[in-house]
Amino acid sequence: MEKDNSVKTKKGGKLAVRIIVGVLLALVAIGLLVLCGYGHYQYIFIIETLFCALSVHEIMHVSGCKNKVLTYTAMTVGGVIPIIVAFDLGRFLPFSTNILIAIYVIAMLILMLKMYSVTRFEHVAIALFASLMIPEATSCLFRLFRFMDERRVLFCRSNIVFTLLIVMFCAWLCDTFALFTGMALGKHKMAPNISPKKTVEGAIGGIIGTTVFSLITFFICDHFYFSTDTIRWWMVLIIVPVICVMGMCGDLSASVIKRNYGFKDFGSLFPEHGGAMDRIDSFLFTMPSTYLLIKIIVSLAA
Repeated sequence: MEKDNSVKTKKGGKLAVRIIVGVLLALVAIGLLVLCGYGHYQYIFIIETLFCALSVHEIMHVSGCKNKVLTYTAMTVGGVIPIIVAFDLGRFLPFSTNILIAIYVIAMLILMLKMYSVTRFEHVAIALFASLMIPEATSCLFRLFRFMDERRVLFCRSNIVFTLLIVMFCAWLCDTFALFTGMALGKHKMAPNISPKKTVEGAIGGIIGTTVFSLITFFICDHFYFSTDTIRWWMVLIIVPVICVMGMCGDLSASVIKRNYGFKDFGSLFPEHGGAMDRIDSFLFTMPSTYLLIKIIVSLAA
C-alpha cells in the first residue's frame, strides 16, 4: 500500500510540474501575441532562432551524429533562416535563395567526405532536413502575419492575432485536452507502436475541446475586437479540427523519429515537457497548414 501511495504521489508531482511549466510557457506565448498585436512580430525571431537551433541540436544528438562541425553548421543555418524571413532579407540577395540552398547541400556533403569516419550519409540527410524544415515551418508565422497585414481591407490586426492564437490552440491546447480526456476515458490506442499513451478517445476529446474553446474565443474577439467580418464562426468550426489533426500528425511524426533511435524525449530543457523540439513538433505542422489555408481562402474569395 505504501508503495502504491508513493507511485501515486510521484505521478501527481510530475503532473503538477507539467501543468506549472505548461502555464509558464503559455504566458510566454501570450506575451509574443501581444507583440504581434502591436505589429512587432519581427522580434519573435529571437525566441524562434533559439528554438530552431536547439531543436536541430536535439535531433542531431538523438540521431547519434558525432560530427560536431556538421551539427553546429546545421544549427547555425537553422537559426539564421528565421532572421532572414522575419526581416525579408532575401530581397537584398542578387540571386535566388535556391542557389544558397544548393551551396549549403554541397558544403554539408563535403563535410561528410572530410570527416567520413564519424559521419554517415544519414547524418547529412537529417542535418539538412532539420536545419531547413524546422525554421521554414516556424517562419510561416512571419509569412502569415505579413500576408494578412498587407490586406488590411480584409484583416484587422486583431484578426491576425486571433489566427495565431488558433494555431497555438491547435498545437498545444489540443494536446492538453487530449491528455486529460485520454486519462479519463482512453481505452483504444491510436498509434500503439509510435506513441503508446495516445488514445482515440483522447484525440477526439482534444479536437472537440479545442474547437469549443476556439469558438468561445472567436465570439469574444468578434464582439470586442474585430473591426472586419472576414473571419466567421463557421470557418473556425471547419478549420480548427483540420489543424488539430495536422498538429497530431506533427506530434506522431516526431515520435517516430524518437522511437527509431530509442529516445522518449528529444531533450530535457523543459521539465516534464521534454526539449525544444518536443514543444514545437505540432507547431511545425499547424503553422504551415494555417498559412496555406488562409492563402487558399483569400485566393478563392478574390
